[in-house]
Amino acid sequence: MAAAPGEKARTWPLTRLDVAGAFGDIGVLFPISIALITLNHLNPTAVFLTAGLTYTLAGWYFRIPMAVQPFKAVAAIALAMALPPTSIASAGLLMGILLVFVGATNLATWLARLFSLPIVRGIQLGLGLLLAREGLPLMLDRQSSLEMAGGASVPAWGIALGGAIVLVLFQGSRRFPAALVLLAAGVVLGLWAHWGKLPILGWGPLPLELLRPQVNALWRVVPLLVVPQFALTFGNSIVATENTARILYGTQARRVTVRALSLSIGFVNLASAMVLASPLCHGSGGVTAHYGFGARTPKSSCVIGIVCLLLALFGKGAVGLLTLIPTAVLGVFLVYVGIQHAAYVRDIVKRVPLLFVAASVGVVSLATTNLIWGFLVGFILQGIMFLVAKARERHV
Repeated sequence: MAAAPGEKARTWPLTRLDVAGAFGDIGVLFPISIALITLNHLNPTAVFLTAGLTYTLAGWYFRIPMAVQPFKAVAAIALAMALPPTSIASAGLLMGILLVFVGATNLATWLARLFSLPIVRGIQLGLGLLLAREGLPLMLDRQSSLEMAGGASVPAWGIALGGAIVLVLFQGSRRFPAALVLLAAGVVLGLWAHWGKLPILGWGPLPLELLRPQVNALWRVVPLLVVPQFALTFGNSIVATENTARILYGTQARRVTVRALSLSIGFVNLASAMVLASPLCHGSGGVTAHYGFGARTPKSSCVIGIVCLLLALFGKGAVGLLTLIPTAVLGVFLVYVGIQHAAYVRDIVKRVPLLFVAASVGVVSLATTNLIWGFLVGFILQGIMFLVAKARERHV
């Protein structure tokens, strides 16, 4: 029906792309959160409460769909060493203090100068390759296969192939966004596989506990968790995130600066640490993920933020609810985002010296599974190239 004269036409506050783009980064957020809750005994209510509030507030402030992810280095080390929630929260507390200091004193702007264009592109390339590498086992591992209710078995590679086909078929569709179709198909498949043995979805948040910082615990996590995480956070979650946001959103991302990102991540971790939740950051790969699946406004951040807040209300049942999404489907999300993120290197392909530095950063990051080593290699290579150029100028 046409609107009457002088009457504004009613429109839905959300588009399909707002909703689809909201779930673009679940391949990183959900698996790491589930692992930390299950293996390190983090409080699921605290984890999803802080993630939900961070998503909502970050989208509102930065005015773009801002990604929210657990600290990857902290998560990896904590999972490998079975660290308790107090150690994880202590690392988040120290990271929060450090990043607030860096942002408040504007030291972040000075540090950002160390990250030149080829180094940033190399970090983006390395992260893209790492995401793709993390996604492939989820797509191919036998443990990702599904035993259906009727007795049939669907291999992980079959689920992944179907997911890839869905992405190709619906890529660019505004009526049926690819991410939404893939997520819906994955949930339907998960419900079919778990039919008759669906997880108990108890409603009710778990009580929050407060961190009581201890000096010994704080000193222990400095070399173990804080040092490797700070370098990774500043390179990927701050410098590369600013660059990625400017590429994708242009002037819409004018609030996304290294100083603002430092303060945002710092304050978020001060808050999350106090309730023993997972430390959080804004990842450049996550910004790409949300954009790649259709997110264009902060409404997408609001959608995924509300989903996380609802999961917080489920308490322990949140993990069971999320296991309905097949891991092979999460793997497809990761590989797709990894490819998209690595592709940022295309703007320096014709500039051989810059491409060499970026490729070196990416390859070393992939080989060592550590973006920091990649950064150091890139920094050294640029220094050598600078000295060589200066020596040539003197001999001319």
